[in-house]
Amino acid sequence: MNPLNLIATVLLAVSPAPPAPVITMNQSSLTAVTGQTLSLESVVTGELKEPAIAHLNVASLDGVYVDLEDWTTEVTKPVPPGAETQLDWEVQAVNPGRFAVYIVLIPQNGSLLAGPPVHLTVSARQTLDTAGALPVALAVPTLLGLTALAGRVRPFRRT
Repeated sequence: MNPLNLIATVLLAVSPAPPAPVITMNQSSLTAVTGQTLSLESVVTGELKEPAIAHLNVASLDGVYVDLEDWTTEVTKPVPPGAETQLDWEVQAVNPGRFAVYIVLIPQNGSLLAGPPVHLTVSARQTLDTAGALPVALAVPTLLGLTALAGRVRPFRRT
């Protein structure tokens, strides 16, 4: 073996590898009501040698169907090579239930790296109680109609 090749092989074997990419999230859990928009921040650290794609995912922990395009308009974001990249995400709570929101990093070499989940609990929005609405819906137009009719009827006068 050529001495230069031997030295290069030894140097490659003992040189520290760059740190593997790591995904962190600014929250570990959140609560929301349906319709509420939430902001999340993820940070990709570690040396990326090539561009990658960050993909936002929402998974139901209750078995509720999740249509990702209803939850966010930005499903993917580019991650340039480098040491650290901050990515901001906005999601809208669409369904009540318990969910895991997480990021998957997909480098060009195809290997996947998933970040930690943000546990999201979404409660249903409280709506108005319509229990007493029917009597009001019938009484108000009736009273308005009688008032209008009374204004048009003229008292009978004798001449």
